[in-house]
Amino acid sequence: MKNDMHTVNEIIKIIGESQLTEMSIEKKEFKLFIKKPKLVLEENIEDEEIEVIGEKIEIEEEKNIVSKNVGRFYFIDREENPMMTVGMVVKKGQKVGYVEAIGIKTDIESEFDGEIKEILIENGELAEYGKVFVKLV
Repeated sequence: MKNDMHTVNEIIKIIGESQLTEMSIEKKEFKLFIKKPKLVLEENIEDEEIEVIGEKIEIEEEKNIVSKNVGRFYFIDREENPMMTVGMVVKKGQKVGYVEAIGIKTDIESEFDGEIKEILIENGELAEYGKVFVKLV
């Protein structure tokens, strides 16, 4: 069973990194169906300036930590210590929580350097693929 769960986790990871939107596997006593939600892609504007009636304003790049897995998201450990809080400064690659699915924990790391502006999910809440967990500035 442990090997099966490892295989399922690997399949989920592969689908998350690929262009596939769904996959179905059926064997005698095993069925698996995975479907990614459709995501709306946004253009990122980096280091650009827009002129508005003679004034210049800078566009702030939106930095979000997004779920690449499905499961329950936790950012408070078993000892009740938060791995992140609003106002906390995080570095790229820093663990800010984990997603747990079928007893398998997958660390969630920040993809950016920045300060946590807003946490958009409750500790233990179900996370779907593509859901924004945290907004950084």
